[in-house]
Amino acid sequence: TIDRKRAALTSNRSEAAVLAERLLAGGGAGLAHSAMVASQVDRAGFVLDSEWRPAVSDAAWLHDIGYCERIARSGFHHLDAAAWLRNRGWPVATCGLVAWHTAADVEARLLGLAEELAAEFDPPPLLPASVLTWADLTSSPAGELWSVGRRLADMLRRYPAESVVHRSIVEATPVLSATAREVESRLARGPERSEEHTS
Repeated sequence: TIDRKRAALTSNRSEAAVLAERLLAGGGAGLAHSAMVASQVDRAGFVLDSEWRPAVSDAAWLHDIGYCERIARSGFHHLDAAAWLRNRGWPVATCGLVAWHTAADVEARLLGLAEELAAEFDPPPLLPASVLTWADLTSSPAGELWSVGRRLADMLRRYPAESVVHRSIVEATPVLSATAREVESRLARGPERSEEHTS
């Protein structure tokens, strides 16, 4: 039956996907965006060491739950989400990826929260963090596949020039673009050659 098929699909989904659906459903396009980020992470999974794949996949689903009203505290969604997850027993690796994703260090500094971010969560290794950032930057707010350039331009368009988000993206664009290029280079090399260059 349809109900049985739906139950089977739900049982095969990760705990992170189920949690993201519960927290982000009804909150605009956030769930669709997170689903595309997770899909992109799955696509790039072969560039990661096996021990990091689950953490990056879970972080892809959960990286934006800090926008949820029940979780938001500081106005810095990276830190709010990571702290909420940690308090509920999520792995340190997942929480660190959520805390530091996509120019979090720049935004934290502009918000005066850099010391708190560094004290609460250690930065994740470069490659897992890069894959998550690339996936975030190739997923539109509505869950479409976009180029990194289009995504960055859209963020600058949507946020006022005086906002912290706009200013952080302006500052971080060179690093974000270079990060995305490196991940895409690894993807282009394919699984075997990418493994040779995994650090």
